[in-house]
Amino acid sequence: MMNRKPGKLIAQIILLSGTAILLANCAGTRPAATPKPRVLAAPAGVDSSIAIKADSLANRLFVEWEQQQRAIAVARQGEEHYQVSEELWQALSVEDSSAARDTLTAIRQFNRGAQQLLKMQHLRGQGLSDDQLRERSQAHLDSAAVYFETALQFDPFDRNTRLWLAKVYQFQAERFLGEARLEKAARVLEKLIRMDRGQHGLYGRLAQVYHNRRLWEKALRNFRKAEAVLKQTAVFRVPESQALNDAAVAAAIDSAALFLYVYYQAEDNIRLSRAGAALQDLQRALLLARTDQDRGTVQSTIDWINWDDGNLGAVVFRDTVLSWIDQQKFAKAEQGFRALLQRVKTERARREVQWRLALVEFTYTGKADQALQRMQQVVHYFRDDTTGLAEADTMRSEYFDAYGTMCHNLGLEKLKQKKLRQALTYFQQSVAIPWKQRAKSYAEIARLSINNPKAAVEAGEAALAGREQLSPAEELATLRILISALKRQGKLPEATRYFREYRQLASMVKNDE
Repeated sequence: MMNRKPGKLIAQIILLSGTAILLANCAGTRPAATPKPRVLAAPAGVDSSIAIKADSLANRLFVEWEQQQRAIAVARQGEEHYQVSEELWQALSVEDSSAARDTLTAIRQFNRGAQQLLKMQHLRGQGLSDDQLRERSQAHLDSAAVYFETALQFDPFDRNTRLWLAKVYQFQAERFLGEARLEKAARVLEKLIRMDRGQHGLYGRLAQVYHNRRLWEKALRNFRKAEAVLKQTAVFRVPESQALNDAAVAAAIDSAALFLYVYYQAEDNIRLSRAGAALQDLQRALLLARTDQDRGTVQSTIDWINWDDGNLGAVVFRDTVLSWIDQQKFAKAEQGFRALLQRVKTERARREVQWRLALVEFTYTGKADQALQRMQQVVHYFRDDTTGLAEADTMRSEYFDAYGTMCHNLGLEKLKQKKLRQALTYFQQSVAIPWKQRAKSYAEIARLSINNPKAAVEAGEAALAGREQLSPAEELATLRILISALKRQGKLPEATRYFREYRQLASMVKNDE
């Protein structure tokens, strides 16, 4: 949806995960069948009515110990299949490069140590393709789901198994596609929340599932709930050695989770076209960010929203049009930018769209004249500004560089066509703009001014004032023009000085060759 720089949020919501046991079970095996129904028998000395009442209550509280143990055993097999799936999935990320073969790099990448690195290299050494790794990972994840589902048939009260199952459903949907899996994950998490409303992680994971399903309102509601529960339950995480005061409770809050809950509230508000609410959440997230990367992500999102003063429809459409350029759909992009001009509401955004449209017209759709006229209007805004507001436009240098480059390139094109008067006009326009390679245009003006020694010297010296912008060949050509023009004017000491520069540079160029 968005092109925000610096790039997207790297941090992920990491919640309760259960214990992973690494065993190489075969994918596809199925667990035992559903347990048989139990026959009620009243214990000795207990009234049958009491036994029935107790049995009814027990059915709502737990299952028999033997069933609990069978459920635990089956769930453990699900965890094993899940872990194998994870190892295979991680192997997909190992690149066949010197960096991937470097032990320290791999340890940092996977944070699992040398044993993990050897496991990945072993899988690659077997010659398994990415498709085969993906198929095996999916098969083990599917088996894990079957085991967890069966474990819940033995013990439907096991919250940990439900959480495992929700995570498996979520990964099945995210890694191997499938909206139905996300729906299942949501149902499992909703049931878990009804069983335990004091775990912020459950609300956070449910919110993430809804976010992935593009159910923005539900996602927003659960991210808010996750934030509230996180803050309200922080008191229970204060160490016994500390007093239960406000400072200790604040310190017990998981700051990483809190940042993510707040940030994703902003993301969901963006999807709901609520720019004001999103900006409020982002300002809160900015205060909660713990790393420069997170702060950069939040700030880039704020800048993205403010591109056209909160006009989210316009900024989203702008990103869509930019994607058409990436796809080399230049005619479509040109039409898109023209339509976008009718949707933006601020002059700053309008200038940027004019600039982008001009670049497409000049470079791809053969409409150089229109492009120059657009850039002329954009640049004149800065020339004519009397309020000082133009200086605040961070795109100012981009506009100058684009207009200057266009004028210079058209000047070169006219030179090839032997249209010297038009070429000179474009070069003169180019040097009138404070762009970063004006020296090149001054060098061309000096060449065209060879019949007027004074004009040639003025242009040539202006070119050499920015000699770092010139190639060695351009600098040598400019020096030759200066030497000739100064000699014609009888300014021999100056001509001699430039001649010495010329000889030194020519010698350096020859040695480099």
